[in-house]
Amino acid sequence: MNREAILSLLDHLCNEARNAMHASYGLMEFQPEMVNGLEWRAYLDASRSSADRFLQTIDDMREMLSGNTGEATSVEEFDLLKCVNETAGLLNMTSGGSAADRVPRLTVESVEESIRIRQNRQALEHVLLRVLNLAVKLSPGGTVRVSLSASELERVCIAITPPDVRLAGRLAGWINADVEQLNFHENDVPSLVAALVVGRRLQAMGGKAESTCYPDEAPSLALYLPRHIGEAGESLNPSGTSKRLRVLIAEDCDESYVLTELLLRDECVDRAQCGLEAIEKVTQRRYDLIFMDVHMPGLDGYETIRSIRQWETQFANARTPIVVLSSDDIATQKRCAAQAGCSGFLRKPIRQADLVDVLQPLRATRDLVA
Repeated sequence: MNREAILSLLDHLCNEARNAMHASYGLMEFQPEMVNGLEWRAYLDASRSSADRFLQTIDDMREMLSGNTGEATSVEEFDLLKCVNETAGLLNMTSGGSAADRVPRLTVESVEESIRIRQNRQALEHVLLRVLNLAVKLSPGGTVRVSLSASELERVCIAITPPDVRLAGRLAGWINADVEQLNFHENDVPSLVAALVVGRRLQAMGGKAESTCYPDEAPSLALYLPRHIGEAGESLNPSGTSKRLRVLIAEDCDESYVLTELLLRDECVDRAQCGLEAIEKVTQRRYDLIFMDVHMPGLDGYETIRSIRQWETQFANARTPIVVLSSDDIATQKRCAAQAGCSGFLRKPIRQADLVDVLQPLRATRDLVA
């Protein structure tokens, strides 16, 4: 079963489970003698929470398998403290029990000055909801402290300090884990999958997670983020240029795409599964490099390159380097690629050394321009 089939199955499973659970809990609300009972209401709330966690795990599994980071397409400037306080307040409200008896499970330390950042707020809120919920869930009976700081390196730090001194390192290990090397244990699967999603989203925002321990302080999970991020979602270095190359891979074969994506794991990678989708993406966003498969449904790779070149000429846009990927013989590649207007070609399967030869001149040119 390929990845697309698995994703379709997860979609179906999640929709069926969500519909069934919503219908069941909806019917329970029509039993007044049960709804008004305190014990029944507590049981119903606990069941709802369990169902929500189950559905969230399915969503997290789908996101992890699809490679979609949920990255927002636009950024905005906002107050980091206010954003963290709102997220913590929402989690405290849903921590269970009556409003009068509820004890805050999250406390956010105030800062002397407002920390204004320019980031993907929606993506940050998703990260905070997952990681703070994990910290609370794995800290039964304790209070999780959250503190903020900003450094001269144009980055901010969100420090999460759980009462269990071992939990910070455990969470950091999960967030930074390589999914291919993990051994899933039954009791840890939902938490581990949620942490892996946090790691992917955090990386897409230009951030990272570490376990820190300062003298006379409890260990903390530190989430570091660039204070400013580019409009297309790339973190910026001090010179204002993207740290990573924005690469488009036009490839209809899942196996070939995954292999190329792994080789480009340090870059910002987008995918187009056909020629028309590749043209649409190129007209909407500027790429540093395009890898173009030759044999795709509809428009083949060479026709797609010609269409892109025509669009660039019509609107006086700079020519994006386009490298053809093909298993055809070299003579055929050279002739057809030159006629279409491509910048170079590589034979499949791609070798790491060949990829370095393509990427290094692009980095050097960009740094020179910067």
